[in-house]
Amino acid sequence: MNYFPNNNEEISLIKFLAKFQYLNITDSKCFFSSKRYYRNRISNLISKKFIKKVKSNLVLDELGIEYAHLFNFEYNKRNRNKTYLSRLLYLSHLAVVFYNCNLVTFTPSFDIKDKKIFTITSRRFVGILDINGFDYLTYYISKKHDNRYIYSVIYDIQKERTYRNIIILINDIKRININAFAFGTNRVLIIEDTIENLEKLKYLHSINWSKLICDYYKKEMFLSEYNFCDFTDYNHKYISIFYFLDAEKINRIKYFLRENKNKTADIICSNNLLTILKEQLPNVHYVIADIDKYIDKVRNEYG
Repeated sequence: MNYFPNNNEEISLIKFLAKFQYLNITDSKCFFSSKRYYRNRISNLISKKFIKKVKSNLVLDELGIEYAHLFNFEYNKRNRNKTYLSRLLYLSHLAVVFYNCNLVTFTPSFDIKDKKIFTITSRRFVGILDINGFDYLTYYISKKHDNRYIYSVIYDIQKERTYRNIIILINDIKRININAFAFGTNRVLIIEDTIENLEKLKYLHSINWSKLICDYYKKEMFLSEYNFCDFTDYNHKYISIFYFLDAEKINRIKYFLRENKNKTADIICSNNLLTILKEQLPNVHYVIADIDKYIDKVRNEYG
């Protein structure tokens, strides 16, 4: 009986591999509460042929596949196509980042229920991130993707009719023209693909904006009914907040200022967004804020 996995962490690892096919060995530590001995436990599963190493990744071995079938785990046969491998590895990585996070649910592209709509047209998205009940169709642009691929992502979003919120994860924001990613939708968040930013994404809808506004302006402001700003005093203050770059919001602010030459706007952002925002919106007033201080972490992230 001791031969079979009976630890929930090991079972979760096998269940994950059954669904996502691959897991980078470095990411595998996220499945274990003890980061010190996780390699020993992985080695034990390898020796028993539940999992095996393929270069720097883990996959199911013969007994792992049998185990997945026996307990009716969601199972996807391992895709050995080398051209598709980098995509599968990224899907696996995203899933690990948000593993057991009760603020974010990641649905990979291969698990979208209405597959006819998405796969027949060769859609470029990698999945859907549900962040506190808000769905974001998510794309990934790596350093290996060329300009032709970037244009195909733009075309893909132009065709989109269901999702009004988009996330673009990219290795280097400077590679793209932000103006080309404004489509008249709700949000298009352009985010540099780092672990720090993926962690920040968890709290996208957990920030106490009202407290931040109160602390910085020291007077009453109101949630805005205008689509180009977040808060206003309905007099002369129009305040927009950027936790990440939002191509749609940038475009709306540009339009407002172009049509209202006598008006100005305030932008609240962190210091790391300042340079790019100034390039896009040079004639606004900037307020640098430590937005992370206003994250509401009363709810536990992990359930």
